[in-house]
Formats: sequence, structure tokens, C-alpha cells
Amino acid sequence: MTDKEICIVGGGIAGAGAAYALDEADVTVYEMDTVGGRMASRRREGCVFDFGANYLELGDSDLESVIEDGAGDVAVEIESSVEQFTAGGEIQTGVVPQNTRWTTPDGLDGIVRALFENSGADLHVGVGVTRLERRENDWLVTTDEGERAFDAVVLAVPGASASVLFETAVWDNPIKDELVQAVEEIPYRAMDTVALGYPFEIETDFFGLLSEEDVYDIAWVSNEGHKPDHVPDGRGVLIVQFGPSWAVTHPQTSPAAASEAATNRVVELLDDDRLGEPAWWEYQRWGDAVPTHGPDESLREATLEDDLALAGDWVEGIGRTRAALRSGLRAGRQLRQVEGNDTK
Repeated sequence: MTDKEICIVGGGIAGAGAAYALDEADVTVYEMDTVGGRMASRRREGCVFDFGANYLELGDSDLESVIEDGAGDVAVEIESSVEQFTAGGEIQTGVVPQNTRWTTPDGLDGIVRALFENSGADLHVGVGVTRLERRENDWLVTTDEGERAFDAVVLAVPGASASVLFETAVWDNPIKDELVQAVEEIPYRAMDTVALGYPFEIETDFFGLLSEEDVYDIAWVSNEGHKPDHVPDGRGVLIVQFGPSWAVTHPQTSPAAASEAATNRVVELLDDDRLGEPAWWEYQRWGDAVPTHGPDESLREATLEDDLALAGDWVEGIGRTRAALRSGLRAGRQLRQVEGNDTK
């Protein structure tokens, strides 16, 4: 595929997986915002914290080999355990499977950056794609930088962005309208996340706490100090992710109210009154965080006939980083097969 020019739209883990699989092609990636997507790492007062997806858990030998090969120079294992807590606040050890969980010293989005860098793709950050046009033998891609022709396209953006690009595409194929409808019908669950920063170290035996299914408000708490080089000595950072029910019952919650709720909950869970007065906090509502099902497989297979591959957790219908990575790898490998090449 060395003579093929491929466009990847989207700089998240799905786009990175596609770039890894297409490392023998001439690949250009357009990302309108920041590399990493919802694998969003933030920095504040010398601390690094993973604010969207909190870690990368694979549990799949194929995906493990991809990370080891494409990001093994930066990826580090979070060695401390993840435990479970009940609705009554009891912490239960030995319940959660202790699979390998990855991040990097510079944050989870470092895995995405490494995959792009090691793939050799030409990455254009801050450049959005505004229109796709299918011509007889190629795609004309319009971006903030102008127009450029590509032999094939991997669409690896969130579902809402994909829907807009489908709807505005110049593409004489009836599947276009089917895709618009299918993407718009995908249901999502929102997720609220709060980061709490403290002027002291937070000592826990575990890295993370995962809730039982019947816990109403909090789904996840992590102590970022257990991640290598994330939090300097004398500081502490907790990440609190609310469950889907919270966003449903608090649709108009304020950042301050969400922060207060998160603070009160970690005081109870960790039995530490000092946690009631964070030095700083940050809040984010991820509106389309968790897709609950994806489009029919036949649709994504049909787009390949026009040299278009689809990738993202919305394609898989599962709101997990490993699902997005898997879909990106599949999209890249499918394009290689279309061109009669072996897959990576």
C-alpha cells in the first residue's frame, strides 16, 4: 500500500489504531481538537490526571501486542489493584479481576500519540474536516487547510461528528442516508467526571474503586498517585466518575454541585475528613460517553466498497477504549485487504 494515500479523520484511539494498521501507506490524519479524544489527560499544578477514560485495559492478546509494539516505549502498567465498593460504602477486596491496566507517565493520551508517531502518519492537529466528496476513483477531502484527494478514508470521529459528515457528503450511494439514520438512532449515556486536587498525599492500598451495579451515584474513584510520575510528592489527585443514573437525574447540575457531591462521597468512601476541602477541582460532562449499541455490521461492510472504513466506540456499540482501538485496527486492516495486502 506504499503508493496509496489514506486520510484518517479523527485523532483518538480509533484513529491511532487505524494508523498503526496502515503504517505501510501514506497516511494523513486530521484532528480538529486535541490528540487522544476521550482518552483525555490534563495537567494542573505539576499533576497529570486522566480525566476521560482513566486507563487502558485490553484483556486481548492482539490488542496487547499492538500496544507493546506501537506504544511500548511509553506505556507503563498501573500496578496497584482495583477493588469494589458496595452501596453502603463497604470496600470489598478480591472481587474485581486484576487485568493489566495501562497509562503513560505523561497521561493516557500519550499512548495515542505514540501510536501515531510510530505509525509514521502525518498528523495535522487543529485542522477539521468539513466535507467529503466521493469521486469516481477517490475521495476529495475538504479541510480547514483546503482540498486534497485521497484513495481511501477512515472516519474515526465521534458518532455526532460522523453523522454531520455523512449528511453533508457528496456521495451518490443510497447507503449514505442509511448511515445518517443509523448513527442518529444510536443511544448514548452521559457521564460526569470530577477531578479533586489536594495539597497532601493520599494513601490508599488500591489504585481504583469500582462500584457494584446497584450503586446509584458514583461508579468509579481513582487515586492518580498510584500512576507512575502523575502526581508529585506532597500532592494528591482523585478522579470521581458518576454513573449513568446521576446524569439522568441531574441534567442541569452545576459544576460546583457535582464537585461537592463527589467530595462528600470520597470522604465517606475513604473515611478521611481531610478530603472534604480540595485545593482545586475540575468538572466535565461527557455527553456522548457511552453508546449502548452500534449500527448494523452490514452498513460498515458496505462502505468499504467505496473505500471508506468506519471506526470508533460508536461503531462497536460499546463505550470502552479497547473497543475503539479494536475498531480502528479493523478499519485499517480492512482497507489493506481491499487493496490485496496482508494485515498487520
